[in-house]
Amino acid sequence: MGRRSFWWQAALVALISVMVGRLTAEIQCNDVVAHVLPCETFLLSGDARPSDACCRAVRSLDKIATKSRADRKAICRCFKDTARSFPVNLAKAQQLPKLCKVAERVAIDPKVDCNR
Repeated sequence: MGRRSFWWQAALVALISVMVGRLTAEIQCNDVVAHVLPCETFLLSGDARPSDACCRAVRSLDKIATKSRADRKAICRCFKDTARSFPVNLAKAQQLPKLCKVAERVAIDPKVDCNR
């Protein structure tokens, strides 16, 4: 009986740890950039429309953004930092949610307040 109780308590502690970790976890900027890499030709060059691979990447990132507010804030901060570092066509970047048919959960604007 004592051994079963120990394993039950250990499993409960592990489950709580995973849940608490998910509440505070944030996606890293390098992961965000890796997600939108298929959009590079649309965002940096003259491609008129994003590729299917780009839209799949945008939808994948959108799913991550729905998981937590911390993830949305991290994605927002990454977008802001990346836009300052690379010659991203801001108008095209702002079109991505509509062209890829996802909700705009994270504003694509270098002036946005990511804490809101």
